[in-house]
Amino acid sequence: MKTPASAEKRIRRRWFPLWKLDGYIFREFIIKYSILLLVFVILFVLSDIYRDISDFFDAKASWRDIVTYLIYKTPGNIRFILPISMLLGCMWTMATFGKNLEVTAMRASGLSLFRCGWAILFVGLLVSGVNIYFNEQLVPETSSRAERLFDKAADKRRYSHSLLTYRSDDGKRRWLFQLFAGGNDYENITLKTFWDEHLLQQLLGGTAKNEKQTRTLQAVLGEKRFAELMALPPQKRQPHLKKLMEGRKMDFFVKRAAYDKKQKCWIFKSGSFLSYDSNDETRFKASSGTTAMHDEVTFENLTFTEKSIPESPQDIMNAIKEKDDLSTPVIWSILKRNPNMPQRARCIYETVFFYRIAFPWASFLAVFLGIPLAAKNERTGSMLAIISAIILIVIYIIVAQIFLMLGKSGSVDPLIAGLAPTIAFIIAGAWRLVSDRN
Repeated sequence: MKTPASAEKRIRRRWFPLWKLDGYIFREFIIKYSILLLVFVILFVLSDIYRDISDFFDAKASWRDIVTYLIYKTPGNIRFILPISMLLGCMWTMATFGKNLEVTAMRASGLSLFRCGWAILFVGLLVSGVNIYFNEQLVPETSSRAERLFDKAADKRRYSHSLLTYRSDDGKRRWLFQLFAGGNDYENITLKTFWDEHLLQQLLGGTAKNEKQTRTLQAVLGEKRFAELMALPPQKRQPHLKKLMEGRKMDFFVKRAAYDKKQKCWIFKSGSFLSYDSNDETRFKASSGTTAMHDEVTFENLTFTEKSIPESPQDIMNAIKEKDDLSTPVIWSILKRNPNMPQRARCIYETVFFYRIAFPWASFLAVFLGIPLAAKNERTGSMLAIISAIILIVIYIIVAQIFLMLGKSGSVDPLIAGLAPTIAFIIAGAWRLVSDRN
């Protein structure tokens, strides 16, 4: 007997809202998800205690410092726990529903598999937003505070770095700090760089426009070269000086230096500089230009704008940190301000940048994979579903890390290396949901 056409029209699939059903699924999932979060947080805290507590005890640190340190470390642990707990919680919840034939009952009522897990998918979306906040705002700050507290309380490095060497991303400057503590005032700095157009204008005024610059130019070039330069017509002196000096190695020896955040400039106070002759070529390119071209030229005050020295103390501090600990705005700023960055360094920054964009969505990915797999294993119970979730987590982490390594080495395009694993797993989960919708 055929169903009347009027009856067929009355039977429609409902998507939203189903308050009682969504509330029931949401409640069951949150209970399991909270349990998993608590268990994983405790495990990570115990891991931190096992790894670091002896250093605090050896330094006789207070319990307040120890507890504060563990609190600062917790957000960094939670950002990794969120997607893992989401996948396990999703599969645990759906597998429990399947074991009790509740998924069968919902699908028999005309609900698709995707609609059955809508409440969990909504939570996954919220958790992804939370994870983005953790990655970009909370974790960089708390991790920095945890490191400072550990260095202070455990009496290790005291958050300063002795004889710190930093090479600019464009490869044009190499800094040597006798003591780098992350502030804005420093003493005893050596800056190795090259003569360029900015330095010619800064130190020599192009072709010496006043008496002081004339003396400096004479000291740098020497009597013979200075006489040859002055013998040229005025309009030819600047090109000749540029050809003569540009690209030569030079060192700044600075007794005191400060960085002005508002003006974004370095101020060198009381120091000297030394240039090196570029004609003493050797077998090794890195060793060329090692003969002093002149005696040290002293100066009292030099100001270098962002065009001459783009890096700030914060940039140097970021370079000390692991690239994976930097937020995406910081990485984007570094990439934008250093267009001439070596390709190897750019690959590392770009790969981490795209990976950091994709990773928070792993919580959303967990739902796409968890719902169909849990429903598939509904007859075998929740244990097989949890085992499947663990296997998936391991596979995803391994694949993501392999792509991350390939991207950093330049073997794979950074965009593909950072985004491909997460996008591929989301597409696979979405395809499973669509294929099982009936």
